Amino acid sequence: MYYHRRPIKYVEYGKVLPPPLSDYDEWSLNMYGWVGHHCGYYPQIWLSRSRSSITGFRCNRSVKKVGYSAKYPKRRQYAKIGNDDVLFGFDIIKGFPLSYDHWELIMCSASCHKTLEKQNADMVKGLNDIVQQYESGEEMEKELRDWIDCGRNLDVYLKKCVFKEVDQVVVPSINLKSAKKIICHNEKQKKKLRKMGFIEDRIIIKNLTTYDW
Repeated sequence: MYYHRRPIKYVEYGKVLPPPLSDYDEWSLNMYGWVGHHCGYYPQIWLSRSRSSITGFRCNRSVKKVGYSAKYPKRRQYAKIGNDDVLFGFDIIKGFPLSYDHWELIMCSASCHKTLEKQNADMVKGLNDIVQQYESGEEMEKELRDWIDCGRNLDVYLKKCVFKEVDQVVVPSINLKSAKKIICHNEKQKKKLRKMGFIEDRIIIKNLTTYDW
């Protein structure tokens, strides 16, 4: 099953697009821009394949602005208001694939720069720096061994290892109405989903303990 996490305020009974760009911070826009260069659309809707845990559904918390700090007048204060996300499960999704563990190694480089040239250069440097830290004979993670096996060539590494359907895909839009399983946190969310038109038998309440990353 393919899982997609979405704030309930952006849930509609039908086709939906990614949240507006104003909802993303700068590092996210850089990162998704890099992915968009390769898949052809930006921003993307992300889905996990089989591993619902990597969607962040359990540990994501929403925040709201509550004013300014008395001690630091220019610093915004935020308050946690609980988890307002809903997790949608789909049988079959055809999208642009990314291997989660390989993507984790290079996503920081993608998020720290605005241009593709700098992003790619930082990826190569970052991967080589990590490899160099390993001592002779020390067991290396598979994702790093793959980097060496690809001749430390970024284009080859992306094609053979990163852009491979293992546990993640991205799509430009998705029809939430076709979800076979819908997981929410409480009865209030379930009521909202039911009013939108989602089939009640597909809605499941899981009162999970939320926590921060």
